[in-house]
Amino acid sequence: MIHREHPGIPVTITGNSAITEFVDMNVFDVYAYNAYDYDGFNYTHGFANASKILPQMNKQGKPLLLTEFGLSVSRKGGESRYGGNTLAAQQQMLPWYYRQLLDAGAAGACPFYYADGWWKGEQPSVHDDTPEEWFGFWGYRDAKDTVGYPRPVWHAMKQYNKALISSPRNQTFYENEIPLEIFLQADVASMKVVHNDKVIYVQQELSGGYFDDVISFAGESLADRELIFEFYDKNQALLKLESIVVLTANEVVQWPTLTVSTSMANLEDQQEVPISITLENHSVFTLKNEVRYMYSTHIGWSRGERRRWAIDPIVKRQAMTDSYVVPNESPVVGLYVGADISYGKFVKTIHDEHLIYRGSWADSIRIH
Repeated sequence: MIHREHPGIPVTITGNSAITEFVDMNVFDVYAYNAYDYDGFNYTHGFANASKILPQMNKQGKPLLLTEFGLSVSRKGGESRYGGNTLAAQQQMLPWYYRQLLDAGAAGACPFYYADGWWKGEQPSVHDDTPEEWFGFWGYRDAKDTVGYPRPVWHAMKQYNKALISSPRNQTFYENEIPLEIFLQADVASMKVVHNDKVIYVQQELSGGYFDDVISFAGESLADRELIFEFYDKNQALLKLESIVVLTANEVVQWPTLTVSTSMANLEDQQEVPISITLENHSVFTLKNEVRYMYSTHIGWSRGERRRWAIDPIVKRQAMTDSYVVPNESPVVGLYVGADISYGKFVKTIHDEHLIYRGSWADSIRIH
């Protein structure tokens, strides 16, 4: 209807990465989700990958927009950083979230939120001590304060936004040619890239906006590379510093594999869901000593059943089986599994996922 009334205007609606990841979002022009790293399959995948797989699951390659992310600084907190965070923690974490969303390939992000939501506790004139009221970048001392005051996170994000590096990305392999794609604010006049204490790239006479280029490591063998990006104003004052760790080689690498499977096709078939997890590593990568897996039950805001499998990092192929009794009120179950691998400083989370539906109720809206 919006396309008909307003031709050419992109349309979307907010989903939630923790509880509506199974919904087919292709009726919209943009994949949009609220995403918090303490919810859902962030437990197995990590924040960047949990966001990255959302467009992959929808399969049509539309832009990804993160419509909420943030950290609450309420005095009282809940489970897993939901409230009770210090102002310093909020200041440190929000730029990290931004980096993770850039690593996920998101086309845009909407931090939650500019000013605290005093209405969340159902008393708009009172700043209740509930986590939902304290996500703001800008605080107000009382109901008479019409100006407010910037929290430390405001200054941290202002600095971070001086230069947004959409490429290269962490957890990413490049075949010895690293594409640069950077969005700059107007006061950025020059930049450098440093690797192993050596300046390997310089760009002068910048004036904001957008630019792209390439850094080549042609002919070099497999290497983990921590790249330091430095951005300066016209007076050579440092505006921003950022580290990105990538992997490069002169040929494609072989990755370890992690899979989750089940013989169950429909939650109506039986109450207990059996799963098999297989981990294989015939590569140069080092495995961490555990695999994380979970059963996402999609009952309200429940985080589902989180479990861990202790593994032997040296064994080339290992497998395990497990099962979970699904509550009758669960309309869909997400099976999620993740493990961390490393090569030097380079760390990547490998993962897999599988959805099981109850009956046919979701056929018209679900990812197929």
